[in-house]
Amino acid sequence: MKVTIAGTKITKKNMKILLVLLLNISLISGGFICAKDTEGQKENDRLPDARPGNISFRLSMSGGMLYYYEDLYISADSCYYLVNDGGAISKIYFTMSAERLDKLYDAFTENNFDRIKTYDEQVYDRGGETITLSWGKGKYASVSNSGMTFIKDSWRGEWSACTAALSKIIDEEVSMQKKDFEVRIDKSLFGKEMYIQLNRETVIPKSTVMSENNLEEYIQKIAKVMPGSHMLSCSIGNKYESFMINTDSTKGVNFYLNSDTFMAHTFLK
Repeated sequence: MKVTIAGTKITKKNMKILLVLLLNISLISGGFICAKDTEGQKENDRLPDARPGNISFRLSMSGGMLYYYEDLYISADSCYYLVNDGGAISKIYFTMSAERLDKLYDAFTENNFDRIKTYDEQVYDRGGETITLSWGKGKYASVSNSGMTFIKDSWRGEWSACTAALSKIIDEEVSMQKKDFEVRIDKSLFGKEMYIQLNRETVIPKSTVMSENNLEEYIQKIAKVMPGSHMLSCSIGNKYESFMINTDSTKGVNFYLNSDTFMAHTFLK
């Protein structure tokens, strides 16, 4: 078969050659397009074998649509852990020895943190965690398991090991710096049904009735809390109240019934 294009005769053999050339041009163009799509998307830098002296670790945890987040920062110079729960902010400061920093860094290198793979999926209102390690001049490795970004199944074990290493430090440091906060129930409330919650921890369970036969002047409950601000919620019958407390300026709160038979409170210094 012969085809004539603009006065030029093209044989079947030449047609095949032309198609091959067009296909190659298409693939090359596609390659350029793909390269352009990924341009500017920096991959994680590889973690050095030994811990860099200026490395910092950061763990950010958000509650999605819920007004809640946690922020952990660790470096050789300074460390802190912050919780913002609906505007109630509590915070602790601490230090890390070189030995603890080395052990923490080992958890990330042993689990190939800089190679953990993720994928995107369209979801809404999802919170989660993001971990970022920074060192040197612009060197960093960051992995997120939050919002529309998910950890690939084959890397979930490594991701869990890294988050567990940081969570362990949070637990250790918070347990050492927690304060006693006294919740005192005056005898004027004995016989009343009450419920008290401090942040997300229950101090007095729902539908608890304070015994009228108690001979004491008040009932005392002790809660363990971080330094800073916290939200305290309480109810008596169908009446509800929520307010902020600050453990840096008060040691507790006393609940009682005032002359109008309405629950009131004073702070204990």
